[in-house]
Amino acid sequence: MIKKVSRLHKSLFASLIVGDAIVFGAWNPDSAPSLVLIIGFLLLIANVYALSLGLLKLASWYGLMPSKQLRRLARIATSLFGGLIALQSIGELSPRDVLVLLPFVLLTYLYVSYGRGEKAVRAPLS
Repeated sequence: MIKKVSRLHKSLFASLIVGDAIVFGAWNPDSAPSLVLIIGFLLLIANVYALSLGLLKLASWYGLMPSKQLRRLARIATSLFGGLIALQSIGELSPRDVLVLLPFVLLTYLYVSYGRGEKAVRAPLS
């Protein structure tokens, strides 16, 4: 069954769209101040996080992933994307960087998931 989208999710989505329109529509990146570029980068990361979380929630509706792992995976995927975009924007992204970052992110996800799963499985002592 599809859950109704809450009012909070609608307002967050609307605020992201308004923020996108203001930041990316009002300024030219070539002549914008540095603060606007940083705000644009953070807004881009917020959009990627919302998009990845939404896509992962769609996957959870079909039983592909437990709902507790969704936010963790969305945060790690967004961190990877943000790191790659940051490296590309300063001209330091190479295929070697991607080959190093992908296994590192995979190991980070497995490590964090293993540590969290162990706490949730423990039964209370009586």
